[in-house]
Amino acid sequence: MADTADVIIIGAGLIGLSIAYHVASKGISHVVVIEKESLWGHGSSGRSAGGVRLEFSHPSAVKFSQYGLEMFRHFDDLFGISASFNPCGYLFLTRDPGQWKVMQDLSLMQQSLGVPVKCLAPQEVFYRFPYVKIPDLVGATFCPEDGVADPGAVLYGFAKRARDLGVTIRLGEQVTGIMAHHDQIMGVTTTKGVITGPVVVNAAGPYASTIGQMAGVEIPVRPYRRSIYITTPFMDLPPMMPMTLDLETTSYLRREGDSVLLGMSDPDEPSSYHTETDHQVLEKLIDTLLRWVPALNHAAILRGWAGLYEVSPDDSAIIGEVPGLSGFYCANGFSGHGFMHSPAAGRVIAELIAGEEPFVDIRPFLLARFTENQPTWETFVI
Repeated sequence: MADTADVIIIGAGLIGLSIAYHVASKGISHVVVIEKESLWGHGSSGRSAGGVRLEFSHPSAVKFSQYGLEMFRHFDDLFGISASFNPCGYLFLTRDPGQWKVMQDLSLMQQSLGVPVKCLAPQEVFYRFPYVKIPDLVGATFCPEDGVADPGAVLYGFAKRARDLGVTIRLGEQVTGIMAHHDQIMGVTTTKGVITGPVVVNAAGPYASTIGQMAGVEIPVRPYRRSIYITTPFMDLPPMMPMTLDLETTSYLRREGDSVLLGMSDPDEPSSYHTETDHQVLEKLIDTLLRWVPALNHAAILRGWAGLYEVSPDDSAIIGEVPGLSGFYCANGFSGHGFMHSPAAGRVIAELIAGEEPFVDIRPFLLARFTENQPTWETFVI
């Protein structure tokens, strides 16, 4: 006998569990989440740097962040557990005059939506954030409402409340196929049997493309390793420093208690599912950061870890029902922004499933944009 569900969600990370919570909050009680790992959040969600920011290149992405930021601020009231949100701010730095012009133009759009972002001249950056040593700095943007939160706490809050609302989370079970008939979703097959249902949500993170293939759908998402390191206690940098990011090198740092959290993308690293730390990546990160934050010369690395970004071709998410396959929804390709956008992604998918108008215009995030050659390029990518 096959199990049945009203909604089947593939993936018990932040996106999948946010969707489960938001769907169940609408009274859809027979929701099943399938997770191939033995613990929820064991994949990318548990390895996030925890950043939350409002500075994005499209109004819909800004509104996604605003919804998430408001939830994180009041997470304790909503879920009974603190998200440990710290409004340390975000500081984006650039040496590129062309990039600086784009950032200034985007700041006007962001300000029109209520984002208190400010454009800073190099002299003001050096005065307010003296640890930054970039002689050829052209400009920076700073938003004091941005910050960091605890992905683990948020994940637990989503999972617990979803379960309280009747959601079933099935761990250690892997989806092996998507069932459809006459362009209508019929359910899934797994390593433990069959689950029938009219709605399947692909929230499989870096494995989104594999799930799409099971349904005969191309989801252009590829996995890329991203490494993060934490220093031993280090007091040579300000105790209240913002998440500081150098757009040209994609390197960044922020406080993690008395320590400093460090990271950087490596454009030369090919797509893979590798999550082990790499000594060469650490050497490149240290060499890059020391060029513009020389105070780190006296820091020592305590530990590091690596997770997977699920990257789309334009670095923007893929959200919505797949054309031509009724009942198959995607919430993929967040390109490093999954934590901060997980609350809004959950709400939007739940609204779509319930037949409601999404609270945000999701046309920029639809899968069809790739076949129509209308990408939604994201500027602020690390």
